[in-house]
Amino acid sequence: MPPTASTRAPQQRSLATRQRLVAAACAAFARRGFDGASTREIAQRAGVALAALPYHFKTKDALWRAAADDLFARLRARFPPGDDDLATTDLAGRLRRLLGEFVRFCAEHPEHHHFMMRAGSAPSARLTWLVDAHIRPMFAAVDPLLERAAAAGLLRTQPTPHLLYMIIGAAAVPYAAAPEFRLVTGKDPGDPRLVAAHVDAVVDLFLPSTRGVS
Repeated sequence: MPPTASTRAPQQRSLATRQRLVAAACAAFARRGFDGASTREIAQRAGVALAALPYHFKTKDALWRAAADDLFARLRARFPPGDDDLATTDLAGRLRRLLGEFVRFCAEHPEHHHFMMRAGSAPSARLTWLVDAHIRPMFAAVDPLLERAAAAGLLRTQPTPHLLYMIIGAAAVPYAAAPEFRLVTGKDPGDPRLVAAHVDAVVDLFLPSTRGVS
């Protein structure tokens, strides 16, 4: 039986509450890590009574995993299926666009890098789940594209796990360390002109032979 208007309203409110909790959890876990963030803080930020939190998420761990799922869903949404199509003849242009879009994502979502740095700083069952659920599949999707780029002579270095982490660091750190960046340089890394310049710099650093390709 399809839901009626009287049942849809509570369902919609419940979904909206869950979304607020996940958004608050993303911010709290990115800023303080799993151990430092409290469910009380998250509930307050979301405008939800602490006593109501178990209705939506039975445990703090379940809330953390929902936050991780949400962060990676945002990342995947920036790269629709087909963006890593290995059959493309415009490999240089596609690589530049993909890398540029990743830099822009990092500029818009510094909390993603904060979350990952805190999650990855010590072994845990949560980290193992995060790697299996999100990180390893992401690397597995990217690696064939880098292999092809290396074979075509487009990459400065061979595609290794180190290269992937170098790309992540170069793309994300100015935005993850934005307060430090502002104090050191007197500039806002989120300024659209600086973001555009950073996109060009990162792309040219890792794909120097593709300069001039759009």
